[in-house]
Amino acid sequence: MDDFYKNLKPSPEFQNLFYGEEPTKVPDDWFVLITDIVGSTKAIEEGRYKDVNTAGGLTAIAVANVYGHMDFPFVFGGDGVTFLLPVHLLFPIRSAIADTIAQVRSAFGLEMRAGIVPVQELYRAGADLFLSKFRASAHYVQCSLFGDALSLAETWIKEGKDESYLVRENEKIFPADFTGFTCRWKDIPSERGEIVSLIVKPIHPDFDVCKKTITRVLNFIRSEYGEEGDYHPLRVSNIELDSGPYLRKEAIARIGKPSGIRFYLALTQIWLERTVVAIAMQFGIPFRSGHYSLNHLKEYQILSADFRKYDGTLKMVIDGSKQNRESLVSFLNQLELEGLIRYGNFVSNRSLMTCVLKVNSSEEVHFVDGADGGFAMAAKVLKEKLKLL
Repeated sequence: MDDFYKNLKPSPEFQNLFYGEEPTKVPDDWFVLITDIVGSTKAIEEGRYKDVNTAGGLTAIAVANVYGHMDFPFVFGGDGVTFLLPVHLLFPIRSAIADTIAQVRSAFGLEMRAGIVPVQELYRAGADLFLSKFRASAHYVQCSLFGDALSLAETWIKEGKDESYLVRENEKIFPADFTGFTCRWKDIPSERGEIVSLIVKPIHPDFDVCKKTITRVLNFIRSEYGEEGDYHPLRVSNIELDSGPYLRKEAIARIGKPSGIRFYLALTQIWLERTVVAIAMQFGIPFRSGHYSLNHLKEYQILSADFRKYDGTLKMVIDGSKQNRESLVSFLNQLELEGLIRYGNFVSNRSLMTCVLKVNSSEEVHFVDGADGGFAMAAKVLKEKLKLL
């Protein structure tokens, strides 16, 4: 069963994950599921960065609805999500992902690649995989993943090491359930001038050195940018409900196509719900929906925002000034010269948010990425550097 993950005690602070207690080794009868969008860079260059993020959000809610809760290990990476799966959920989740591949192609014209690799095979190849938990809010517990197994699994999937690892559309048994996926907020402008999407990969062979390196990076960010509240990419004053385009994307994701009676009925429902929320926020009316008090909905988005995470790379979305970013780049360049890291970053003037809510519970996560490509474009820079290694 998946009780081993549920029973792990979450850390109260993100930075605590990199010192103190050791992370827990993933059981060898579990599986790694990796999804990503093929050609995401081209789609982003065409201005379709929100479609790419939406596809990632759909995989997260599809898997959550198989689990029946959100206390399971996953990490959002911009154009895809990495999951860890217990054996008893392998086949229903494989079916849900197979249908998600088809739905993403139908709704957005994007090709999703997905692969499932046994952890046991990764261990046999000499790789390591550990995890920890961090309580980001009362409504969201975040997973952190350590070791080199994920990068190896990604390589095997992309290179087609074993055809059985790939998830195919024809493996669908039951339709994927996207209930709980929402997309109702405008892009959020930077408060301080720039939104930096940052990916830092420690490359030292010693595991403890890698953790200490990430601690150094986090300490520098704190000294340069301030506390989390200072560089958090979401602000109550800057979060606004969308007035059309993103609402349509939610309806497309829900129905699978941008036309037809079912699409317009879904869009009408979304608009009505959005109107109620707007009224509640504008006039301070404490309407309730599930665990939400709708007049404080913006605060919930910030509390459970997934703007920093770790999956073998540190991924962060940071709001700061140009001067802050130049200082950070200078520091990271020095760590590269020391042979400790490789990194990629991408700068925008706003961030975007994609929301996943577990219906009939208080569990939720709000994925945050830099606009215009964010993590996907930062990853492109990082991959070019890693090739030189």
